[in-house]
Amino acid sequence: MNRRELVLASGAWAALAPGFAFGQVTSKRPMVAYVFGPVPTSAMTGIPPHAHVRAFVQRLRELGWEDGRNFVLEYHGAENRRERAQAILADLAARNVDLIYATATAGGATVAADAIRATRTIPIVFASGTDVVATGLVSSLARPGGNATGVTIAAGPEIVGKRLALLKEIAPRIKRVAYIDPRSFNTDFVRQAAAQLGLTPIFPEVERAEDYDAAFAMVMRERADALLVGSFGMNSVHAPRIVGFAAQQRLPASFAFPESVEAGGLVSYGIDFLDLNRRAAVYVDKILRGAKPADMPVELPSKFELVVNQKTARTLGITIPQSILLRADRVIE
Repeated sequence: MNRRELVLASGAWAALAPGFAFGQVTSKRPMVAYVFGPVPTSAMTGIPPHAHVRAFVQRLRELGWEDGRNFVLEYHGAENRRERAQAILADLAARNVDLIYATATAGGATVAADAIRATRTIPIVFASGTDVVATGLVSSLARPGGNATGVTIAAGPEIVGKRLALLKEIAPRIKRVAYIDPRSFNTDFVRQAAAQLGLTPIFPEVERAEDYDAAFAMVMRERADALLVGSFGMNSVHAPRIVGFAAQQRLPASFAFPESVEAGGLVSYGIDFLDLNRRAAVYVDKILRGAKPADMPVELPSKFELVVNQKTARTLGITIPQSILLRADRVIE
């Protein structure tokens, strides 16, 4: 890697220090590397930083860890490029950092899986993976057995059906729904759920940032009248772009990430990713204090969040049913 970026925080978010010589950091402070698959490093360290980063760092502070004082936290965004994620992880393994926090995907591959391929000795905490046992991240949920543990996002494909049902309940006149995600993500379940609701699914494929224009063109060509936006990490990064397209075309859209609704989307339902990052921080805390990943059970998602945007609904001429407003964790006015 030609550039290494280290964020030094002392009570507030500080500026990057490009080219910092990592060898200068004293060994008395453990080095933790946060590798986030779909975003650039600038999104992690900007002002404000990415919401997931903010939740993770805040929880660490609550647990007594202050970056630059009693530990050092590096930020690495892989920009949704697997080769970049692999290069970052190889560098971290070569430098033998104290812990790697690996989350989300890059180029369709789970960052945590590539982290394990890079090192079998450095402790790894993850907040990702739909089936961490089947994919080999851990031996079992109860006893991971290796150098990795954390929180899985295995909410099951049923959650996609719940998002689609919510969309149909809010906008009962819709008929043709475009599913914005890689085709390998829950496609069969979307077909089944759509059939039960009397909807026709459309599958524009999005794997990279440059795929969105073609996906949007397909949405218009196929006369989709609603969007179901999946939990692919790039959909979070490009939420403003998707929300803007939905607004321009006056399409009701259901999202996986609440940040998309905060940006102007209609509704989101899914795992509370801020909670996931806070829980991951607890793993980091315990490992830095001497616990072994092999003995720390993997946790399943426990907190889900329904967020609706009343302003967007009014713009679309939609009245959100009172039953949904009463169930919502947040209503954006």
